[in-house]
Amino acid sequence: MADCRFIAFHGWGFNDQYWQSWAKYLDVYGYFETYDRGYFNDPKEVEILTSPVSTVLITHSFGLHWIDESLFNQADLLIITGGFLYFHPYTAQYRRRSRLILQEMINEFEINPEKILRDFYENCYAPQDPPEYNMGEINHQLLLDDLRILQNAEQDVQSLKKVDKICILHGSDDQIVPNKKGRQLYTHLQSQAQYFEIKNAGHGLPYTHHKQCLEFVIPEIEKLSEIKL
Repeated sequence: MADCRFIAFHGWGFNDQYWQSWAKYLDVYGYFETYDRGYFNDPKEVEILTSPVSTVLITHSFGLHWIDESLFNQADLLIITGGFLYFHPYTAQYRRRSRLILQEMINEFEINPEKILRDFYENCYAPQDPPEYNMGEINHQLLLDDLRILQNAEQDVQSLKKVDKICILHGSDDQIVPNKKGRQLYTHLQSQAQYFEIKNAGHGLPYTHHKQCLEFVIPEIEKLSEIKL
């Protein structure tokens, strides 16, 4: 079995509990760590270590943008689910409309954050029903600040290219980040990447379709042990 260090980054509106099913399956391959942005509990940073074991970064959505640059230098495998380089469309006409929609969400969040979160979860898990989600104590300001950052956030593709192997997974029915964004990522990274599109999966595919996601990535994780031998 591979001796791996897994580090998982959740996206906007979630916490480190999002990865429980992944941790259950991947514990046999090494040790599983999670980053927590701090939306619902205390934030949890990832320690930057120089480690002889293989490093696997796992991201969902905006979580791709929260990885420290030094971790890209260390990573042997990067798994991107529902990810994007730039949230909005690149075409000016559609970008303008997308920015207006996000701004409306920001404005409404300031008034009724719980409703916006519920609506987000509904769209995130569609076409499946959202699970019961206990929001707990919400850090409204951090959620709001990150929505504002999202308007202009852009991940540097050169940072991603530092990782030798990349798996890109996207839901065919993603209502938050269209599958076109996943395909754009692959276009930039195809020399070192594989692209998997999961039918009938939405933006919450790491949760709703975790078994299908793992079927794609576990063979790549097992190859890491062959490299280290």
